[in-house]
Amino acid sequence: MKQVEIFNVKIAAIDSSEFKSIVKGFLSGKGSKKIAKVNTEFLLRAKENTEFQSTLESFDINIADGKGVLWAAKYLSLPLRAKKFQISNFKFLIALEAICQMIYSGASLVFYPRYCKYPIPENIPGMDAMFSMLGAAEETGSSVYFLGAMEDVNEKAVETFKKKYPKLKVAGRRGGFWKKDTEIIEEINASGAELLIVALGSPKQEYWIRDNISKLPAVKVAVGEGGTLDRVANPKEKAPGFMQKIGLEWLWRLFASKNRTGSGGRAKRVWRAVPVFIWEVVKWKVRSGDSSHNF
Repeated sequence: MKQVEIFNVKIAAIDSSEFKSIVKGFLSGKGSKKIAKVNTEFLLRAKENTEFQSTLESFDINIADGKGVLWAAKYLSLPLRAKKFQISNFKFLIALEAICQMIYSGASLVFYPRYCKYPIPENIPGMDAMFSMLGAAEETGSSVYFLGAMEDVNEKAVETFKKKYPKLKVAGRRGGFWKKDTEIIEEINASGAELLIVALGSPKQEYWIRDNISKLPAVKVAVGEGGTLDRVANPKEKAPGFMQKIGLEWLWRLFASKNRTGSGGRAKRVWRAVPVFIWEVVKWKVRSGDSSHNF
């Protein structure tokens, strides 16, 4: 499986059909696998937090959740030709070329989206990834446990999934509040769940999976789901299709979503996920000159 590296985090260069096939293979095989859905906020956090970066590195698959990740992979893969000019102001030329590349590659997300579909061929949004995994579970006869979100949100989302996937085996569900991990671990083990959906918010959900997957012998796939259960339970929070297509889902969330983000709110998250992320990617390229790598 090809992977692309952004801020030292490896992202799987796969499309949604390949992702579903991989999940089916995991559910049909042996051992436990960890999946993370990585967006620009994840990448910024990984750049700033070595624990989070190493946690993502320990996961079996990190998929691209957002057009910003596709853009970064494409942008970092573009060669800096100015590096070949061994003259006194070559650093200025490198910076200028990097900025020009940022402008036209960023504009392509709106005007020519196909341009950013290499080296990562497809953005797999959180909800689409969830449906792919549940479809894989239904087709393999694997049972699912839903952990996290508010209790009413969890219940409503699970009811929606049951309607969409009538043959899906729901092993159990529970909102994201409990006193001791041992309690919930015993409950998941007793359920026999093979696919575990963990919606505790990031980075809590990734750390929880990292720390507890070895205690869940029946679970073959564990995935961090962030706010997907909220958007399934509250469909109005999902951005219109045309905004998702041109990579402006973040703008919809800024104005349409309820603020569940804590200090700083949605505006702070969008600020970091878009302009701050772009700036950090440009600086990374100018300083290191490294492009994203295929593995």
